Amino acid sequence: MGFFKKKKKETILKAFATGKVIALKDVKDEMFSAGLMGPGIAIESDDGKYYSPVNGMITMLFPTKHALGLKSEDGQELLLHIGIDTVALKGEGFTAFVQDGQKVSAGDPLLSADLDFLRSKGLETTAILCITEPKEPQISFTAQDSVQAVQDNIATITL
Repeated sequence: MGFFKKKKKETILKAFATGKVIALKDVKDEMFSAGLMGPGIAIESDDGKYYSPVNGMITMLFPTKHALGLKSEDGQELLLHIGIDTVALKGEGFTAFVQDGQKVSAGDPLLSADLDFLRSKGLETTAILCITEPKEPQISFTAQDSVQAVQDNIATITL
């Protein structure tokens, strides 16, 4: 009859940047490429602007502004990390548009990075989005070779 059939929840992740999509296994940081931070996807941004992939809340903005935590409305915990070894810059080259505890909608500006500055310091500029608390979902990454921020879907998480 299906009266007690549990309805599956889906979370759509929007592109958090405009640029070239990179498989997580190809990210030049073993913490991410080995999946130690959870499943995810990376984008090499064209313009250094990063947006919320979901409706939710900022759970933690790192003081160095190179990374932040998000919790989607349905409880998925995400980490957005800009660049490799960029924590060493202590916030230089980054601008945050959000703060801890702030509610965000998919497409809201989160961070920006001066990509030329990062490259001048010899750092990788790849941005990584990981699902850090996947709660046993099925994750389907749908992004192609390149994506348009806010407009393109990059993944679907099904609970």
